[in-house]
Amino acid sequence: MADQPRYPLIDTSPSTTALGAFRVREAGQITRLAWPTVLAMLSHTLMWWVDSALLGRFSTIDLAASGLGGVITWTAYSLVNNLSRINGTFVSQAHGRGDDRAIGDYTWQGLYVAIFCGLLLQVFGFYSHLILPFTRNDPAVLEHAYLYIKWRSASAVFTQIGFCLMGFFQGRRQVMVPMWAGVIGNGLNIVLDIWLIFGWSGFTLFGTTWLAVPAMGVEGAAIATSIGTAVGALFQVIMLVGPRRHRERYAIHKPRRPDFGQLGRIFKVGSPAAFENFVDMSGFTAFMIIVGTLGAAQQAANTIALHLMSLVFMPMWGLTIAGSVLTGNWIGAGRSDQAAAYARQVYKLGIYYMLVLGTVYLLLRGQLFQIFSTDPEVLVMGSGLVAVLAVFAFPDGLRMVSVGVLQGAGDTRYPMLASMVVLWLGFIPLSWWLVIVWGGTIAQAWLGAAGCYAVMALVLYLRFRSNRWQRARIFGQEPGPS
Repeated sequence: MADQPRYPLIDTSPSTTALGAFRVREAGQITRLAWPTVLAMLSHTLMWWVDSALLGRFSTIDLAASGLGGVITWTAYSLVNNLSRINGTFVSQAHGRGDDRAIGDYTWQGLYVAIFCGLLLQVFGFYSHLILPFTRNDPAVLEHAYLYIKWRSASAVFTQIGFCLMGFFQGRRQVMVPMWAGVIGNGLNIVLDIWLIFGWSGFTLFGTTWLAVPAMGVEGAAIATSIGTAVGALFQVIMLVGPRRHRERYAIHKPRRPDFGQLGRIFKVGSPAAFENFVDMSGFTAFMIIVGTLGAAQQAANTIALHLMSLVFMPMWGLTIAGSVLTGNWIGAGRSDQAAAYARQVYKLGIYYMLVLGTVYLLLRGQLFQIFSTDPEVLVMGSGLVAVLAVFAFPDGLRMVSVGVLQGAGDTRYPMLASMVVLWLGFIPLSWWLVIVWGGTIAQAWLGAAGCYAVMALVLYLRFRSNRWQRARIFGQEPGPS
């Protein structure tokens, strides 16, 4: 196949030196795949970060509302996010075996899935006021949280299209396009945030006042994020159909009709991955709700904790995607031994990163909360909570890498079942007992979460070690490249 890349092989023989066991082989190749993905995904988190950093200076109620509303919104999104981007698994394996026709076909089927999922999320956002009272949070927080969810969900179709196209680019190792989409969307979000959250009196030209807006608080933050998300997705659409090589090689500019065989395979592989993501997010939503019963200040502190965790989550997500793409490429090429070898190197990089970040958190634990809030009641919880986050980060990162490797092979059902057992039957009841029954603090609740995620990380790593994931097949009886 023309311009089919030749990827370096990893020597799978045991290391002959003690230091060799700690060396990351092909670290350059892995990081070249990972860091643009880190920036692409970080853009989504950075939008929430900017919202919260500005809202924390607008009002504590709006900060708490953006935290609750953001988690509920992302929990709903998590039910379909992996379904929209699972086409990346099909693209990466098709790319590994040189099947250009399948890359174009599955990208179009993925777009149909993404649009459908996005429309469902928009309906959820509009009617989310019906479920918010069940969170038992402060009424003022709930009122503002609904505004955030409604306007944040207005861009749901664009978010899902962005995830689908991210799968097309990342599966083919063209990782810079999603990165630039994120940079463009986030830059626009920052400008709009400042304008809409705090308002502006505008300027006068030819006797008319232009661009004047009232202070909109949390509503303005959500509108800014939705506009930035939409622009980022449209950039990816342009980069999908614009290049001549995409049109010639994949016929990507020619719409495909819905193919129920291919759609069925997308749902078969993607539904467990989507539900696993939903289980994870629903666990944290329940966690947010439980902690929120302690009061608005504790909810604001928990929101800041989630933002700090994104410094773990986003880089680890980059490594997760790198592991998924490498696994998919090598499985598609029929080299499961190389898929496993690359996965082990991704694990090593993840461990080193988490150790460094945990150390930084411990050293700066007294200052990090000050980035987001000036409320003394919130700041007093900061130092102890950051120290606990440093502990939580390690198992959560290992869990993410395992999910990425298994997903790249198409082994999505096992992580879903493991998540359901550990998180729904362990994490949520334990959090409820620690906070509601035992009367524990927010830091103690996060320690309980760390224990549950450590169990989850171990269960998934044992699945990787078993090599059963190498037997997953996602294309069924479809013909290969002609």
